[in-house]
This record gives sequence, structure tokens and C-alpha cells, in this order.
Amino acid sequence: MRILTLRRIMDTNLFLKNYKEIIMKKLRYQIIVPVVLAIVIFSCEKKPIEKFVPDRMFTPTGVTIAGGDTSITISWPSSLFSQGSGVNYTLEISKDSLFQAAPDLSLVVDTTFRTITDDTLRDRTPYFARVKANATSASTESGWVMGNMHFTLIGVQIFKPIQSTDIIDNAVILNWIMTPGVTEIILTAHNGDTTQVPISSADNTAGQKLITGLTSNTAYTAEIFAGTRSKGLIGFSTKAPVVGNNVIDLRGIENRPQVLFDTLSQISDGAIVLLARGGSYTIPSAYTFDKSVSIMSGLGFGDPARLMLANNFDATGNIDSLKFSDLSIAQDGASYFMNIGHATVIGKVNVENCTTEGVFNNSFIRLKQAGAEITNLDINNCIIDSFGIAAKYAVIYANASSSALIDNIEIDNSTFYSFYYFIRQDGITGISLNINNCTFNDMINNSGYFINYSGTFPTVFNITHTIFGSTIDPTKANGIKSSGNAALSNCYITSDCVFSANPISGATAYAGTASDLFTAPANGDFTIKDNSFAGKSTAGDPRWR
Repeated sequence: MRILTLRRIMDTNLFLKNYKEIIMKKLRYQIIVPVVLAIVIFSCEKKPIEKFVPDRMFTPTGVTIAGGDTSITISWPSSLFSQGSGVNYTLEISKDSLFQAAPDLSLVVDTTFRTITDDTLRDRTPYFARVKANATSASTESGWVMGNMHFTLIGVQIFKPIQSTDIIDNAVILNWIMTPGVTEIILTAHNGDTTQVPISSADNTAGQKLITGLTSNTAYTAEIFAGTRSKGLIGFSTKAPVVGNNVIDLRGIENRPQVLFDTLSQISDGAIVLLARGGSYTIPSAYTFDKSVSIMSGLGFGDPARLMLANNFDATGNIDSLKFSDLSIAQDGASYFMNIGHATVIGKVNVENCTTEGVFNNSFIRLKQAGAEITNLDINNCIIDSFGIAAKYAVIYANASSSALIDNIEIDNSTFYSFYYFIRQDGITGISLNINNCTFNDMINNSGYFINYSGTFPTVFNITHTIFGSTIDPTKANGIKSSGNAALSNCYITSDCVFSANPISGATAYAGTASDLFTAPANGDFTIKDNSFAGKSTAGDPRWR
């Protein structure tokens, strides 16, 4: 009994001890938790964040330049951490890329861009720009940031393109868009010599000035002014005088229309034959060239000499070059301009500043004999029309069962219209065909092609800055047939230029017809009348822009 009582007392003491420990732990927990919570709550209370203010303004990260005609906009990102600081910027512009000289323009602006016009800066002058953030009450100024490259204001351009027929050895005809206030043209020769040419009100109304007394074979720039403001700049080179022992001058011979035909057989290799401007020279029967010759109108302005072709030119043997310059080639019974029916190798045929008159049933240039070759054909600044529609011949044609060749064809700054077929070379792999700055219209019918190489194509095949106008018969007009594609750049095609097969790919579509684009295409006037046309200043024969 006593043992039992003692055991109960011990159990009771143990219980009391354990109970005290539990109570103490509970009390500690009750004290710690509020303290921890108080600390957490205290630590979570928001404190005001101090705004970062740099000791020095951050340099803008770059300069962007846009524009370029008569105004330029220079912009840059705002400096970091500058919002609300009232910062402004200094913009400097200088012709000196290192800014060691005083700037041409220095501006303080409170925006991150500035537009500058040619009222402030000179046109056609390279400039550089740099920007810095100016000091504020809390920060010193930033460093400079420069544009990556120079910029130039192109300026107004009222000069019209100069045609090669507007230039001779000692004079030039300059044309411009009539602009109020035009007062003078300043010519600057390549050696720096300048000539001031006053412009009268009558000159300005006409938009044209003949300037004489120039030095032959010399490069000039012409700048036109309205007061002190430049309104345009253009360059040209006068022609070399035509002199030498090889010059045959027929200009003084009158009332002998066959004098050219009679003379050709008597001249030496490499002769230059000068014809009177405005005169007519008949070719009564086919003439076969067997030596190099240049036939051209004498230097001057006004209508060129006219070749009246009752029959065509031919060629035989090895000939270095044939050149036809500044001529009107008139149909007077001939079906071709050149129809080569002999084995011949001509190093170069050059047709420059020429026009055609009348309707030719067949080709402008045709090689029909096996072994006939023109190594280089250059056509520049010509207007050639009305070929091959009646007899279905190409303007430029080499056949003879793939054994005749016209190679290295270069066609520039020219207009072709009213023709059945443009270039046909049967199975010929030529070196190059380049067409640049040309206008085509009223072309292709009776299943003809614009270009046909019959399964081959030139190694270099480019068409650039060219306008394709209407096709004669869209249901029977073919584009380009070759084993490779022509590379087109900045070319346009009107809505009525439609091909039934082999379409010309790579040209930009113009929504209107040829009549919407050109002034009077039916009359041979391809002046671009649509001022909204994207290629107005860059595509087609330059004489029509």
C-alpha cells in the first residue's frame, strides 16, 4: 500500500514537471510570434525611393538622319534617366568631320529632333552632325555622339536632262523647267574657270539657253540660280572637234544627193564622212561596206542629215567598225537598214543619236549569212520605229541556222515602238545583252517575241531602268524566251502590256495604260505625263522624263 502511494506521488511530480515545461514552451511561442510578426510588419513598411540622378548626363546613344532633298531631319534618343529633368541638347553641324573648326550651325533644342532646310545649309555640300545633352542643375553635360556618316541636301533640280544632240564642240543648249526668279547660270570648267551667263525673262519663259564660246573636249558643270538660291546642277562635256587627215567633208557640196553613195567606194579605211545638217543623201542601191567608216552629220544644232534609203547597207570581209551618228535614217524603198548577206566579221557597229523615218517591212539590222558576225553592237540615244510588222521580222535579227551572231549587245537611252519582234537570235549563246534606260511601246503581234534566244541565253542578260508599254495584240504577243532569266531592275510595265506566253517577269506593274502614262504615244511622244509615276525620274528613255 505504501509502495503504491509512493509511486503515485512520483507520477504526480513527473506530471507537474512536464506540465510546467509545456506551459513555458507555449509562453515562449506566444511571446516570440508577436515579436517576429512585428519585425516582419515593420520591415514591410514602404520607404520613399530616392530618384537616381547621375552626376553627369548620359550621352545619347546615336544619331539618325532622314531626308535629303531640300530638308533633313536629325534625331536621337533621349539621354537615360533624363525624363523630367528639363534637359536640352546641343546640335552641331559642320563640314569638318573632326569638328576642329567652328561648326557651320550650332543649335540648342529642347526636343530630340530638328529639321533643317537648305535655307540654312548649302545644297550639295557634305555635312556631319553631332549631339550632346547639356548640363542640368543636378548633372554635368554628356559627351558628344556623332552620326555614322555625312549627309547632303540634294536641293532643287529644275534642269532637264541634256541630250547628246544638245552638245557640240564649242556650245551647249541647256533646258530647264520655267521657274520664277531665275537670274543666271554659272558654268564651271574642270580647271575651275567660271563663266556667268545672265538669264533674261524671255530665256526663263522659254526654259532654254544656248551658251557658246566653250572649249572643246572639256567637262563642265552648270548651276542655275534664282538670286542666290541654287535651283539645279548638271554636268556635261563638250565634244571633240572632228578634224584629221581621215575626215571627208561633204558639207560644202550641194545639189548632188548621191554624193555620199559615190564617195563611199573611194574612201580609205577608217574615214570619217561629214554630212551637211538638214541635207538629204540618197542610197539608190545596196551598198556593201568592206572597210571601217563613220558617217555623221557635222557638229551643230538643227535637223541632222537624212539618209534616203532606196536599198539597204551590206558588209563583207573583216571590218573593224561601222559608225552612224546624228542621222535620220529614212525609208525610200528599202526594207532594211542593214541586211548582211556575206560572211563578215565586224568588230563594232555603233548607231548613235539616230532616228528612223517611214515604215520598214523587215529588220533594222539583220545577219542572214552563215559566218556573219557583229562582235559588238551599240545603240545609244536613238528613236527607232516601224520595223517588221508587215513581213514579221525582228528589229535585230541573226538567223542563218544558228550560225550568224550579234554579240555583246548594248542598248541605252533609246525608244523603240511599232515593231513585230525586238531581238531574235536562233540558238545563240552570246556573251551579253544589256538594255538600259529605254522605252518600248506598241510592240509584238502575230506570235512574235520581245526577245527570243530559242533555248539559249546570253551569259550576261540585264534590263534596267526601262518601261514596257502596250503590246499590239495581247492574244498573240510573247515576252522573253530563253533558257535563263533576264535580271530586271527598276523596270515598269503598263497594264496594256500583256503577253500570251513567256511574260516579262521582274517589272513593277503600273496601274494605267500606256496612254495614261505617256503624252501622245500614237504620235511618238512618250513624255511621261503622270507625275505620280514612281519611275518618272529614273525609268525609260531619259528624253521623255
